Amino acid sequence: MRLTFRPFSNTGVMLDFSFTLFLSVLLGLGLIWLAGRYFLKEDVVYIPDNCRRHAWKSVTLLSRACVCSVCDTSMSSNGHFCESCGVCSDNGCVRKADEKFPCKQLRIRTRADDGSTSRHLWVKGNLPLGAECSVCGEDIDQTSELGLFGQRCAWCQRMAHDKCFSEVSSTLCDFGPFKEMIFPPKCILASRSKVAPKVHLTGIIPPEWKAHWRPLIVVANSKSGSSGADQVVALMRGILHPLQVFELGQHGPHEALQWAIHAAPTRCRILVAGGDGTVGWVLNTILQMKVEPHPEVAILPMGTGNDLSRVLGWGAESPDEFDPIDYLTRIASAETVQLDRWLAAITTHSSLARFHVPGFNAARHFYVYNYLSVGVDALVTLNFHKARESSFYFYSSRFVNKLLYLCFGTQQVMQQDCVELEKNLELYLDGVRIELPQLQSVVVLNIDSWGAGVKLWEMSKNSPTHSIMKEIHSISDGILEVFGVVSSFHIAQLQVGLSKPVRLGQAKSVRIVLKRTLPMQADGEPWMQSPCDINIQHYGQATMLKNVKNYVL
Repeated sequence: MRLTFRPFSNTGVMLDFSFTLFLSVLLGLGLIWLAGRYFLKEDVVYIPDNCRRHAWKSVTLLSRACVCSVCDTSMSSNGHFCESCGVCSDNGCVRKADEKFPCKQLRIRTRADDGSTSRHLWVKGNLPLGAECSVCGEDIDQTSELGLFGQRCAWCQRMAHDKCFSEVSSTLCDFGPFKEMIFPPKCILASRSKVAPKVHLTGIIPPEWKAHWRPLIVVANSKSGSSGADQVVALMRGILHPLQVFELGQHGPHEALQWAIHAAPTRCRILVAGGDGTVGWVLNTILQMKVEPHPEVAILPMGTGNDLSRVLGWGAESPDEFDPIDYLTRIASAETVQLDRWLAAITTHSSLARFHVPGFNAARHFYVYNYLSVGVDALVTLNFHKARESSFYFYSSRFVNKLLYLCFGTQQVMQQDCVELEKNLELYLDGVRIELPQLQSVVVLNIDSWGAGVKLWEMSKNSPTHSIMKEIHSISDGILEVFGVVSSFHIAQLQVGLSKPVRLGQAKSVRIVLKRTLPMQADGEPWMQSPCDINIQHYGQATMLKNVKNYVL
């Protein structure tokens, strides 16, 4: 017998090893991805575990002189105050103040329904102007000499003379006149876990006054046209629970709205301190996160145009001196109204659309609450946004913003980039094509305020095209008003009331066909839009709060 020896082959073993290695790497990447999804997910709300340290801010945010709570001396502009409780300290006493004075507790490790009561957090001195003693009802005079006079509870905001303090020092705190807006510390449930070692929010239990409890969540945008968001945040944290006041960051209002989700079935209220773009951002996120019940949204106008704020009675701009007590009082008495929401779908006229290439014929969707426009007004807004995003824009104020708008608007009077818009645009109202006159802008309105307060519908009542629209305008009737603007100079005339807009019609659905690239904006957010079809349809309503106290436009 002849034996034949074949060389041993490692090919099969190597293939098995490579396949095993590939599966191991794939499994490892999958676990890393799942871990990242868990630790970075937006529905985890972390809560600071240190309840004693103060949140120091510069005293320049306050409009009054302050005295150091440690050394009882007057502070200069480089002093600090705690935005949560109001304790003040100069630069040399910050460490002593942290050690000596307790701050607001963010949470209490007991259940809200265990029958436990809350005690006052008394802070001596630095009372607001016009402070009134809750015991004797007399004013607490702080003008006679410099020093720390009187006591104030950081939760209920009750104040007392030093001589009257003994009568209220040991009483229980009921969180004061705004308790219906506050998340009490004992209502906040938080815990740790092996997979989430940081303390995070796990639930909210209603307080004993839950029948009238409608907590307020404050969301402030420091990048809005006005520069007062820091002051609003600091002052609101001093009245409410510090964790229910948020500054908008890169991740948007998701974390703030998680509090509304945890508070369900209680309906929350939201105060948006920002411009029209910020309000739209919050309303879109409420819809995206499916927050139920829908929060009621109030506005503190801090943008440049503030058109929605004007319509809802919150004013054209933020006050020079923000008074949190006054604003909370307005919110408490505000009226609930519905605001139409519109879904705009843009389908681009791409040469690849006929080949059904994925991504080239897909529609882009977004929501509109105020207005949508195509033409010269959008171009002016786009130029302003480019200037604001440049490195040379280092000072934010409404005056500077309006000056920039004026410059870019004047430029379009001479340059006229949107001339003969009617030849490059088709307008359909409820499926009927509208013959357009000579225009440089088409404006689709949901509210009667455009371009920082221009009331196009009201101004056009006695115009030659008055009869093509009904007499009554509403923000909740499911109908859009469409207007035309002749030029940039026409915009300037409208803003000072020297001209009237062109009424084009009303409709429950609007279609706009762009034949060339044109500037476009929705609720003050501009961009250049390539040829496309724009379809606007009604898409439910948002719940808003309308100011009825000292109604101001």
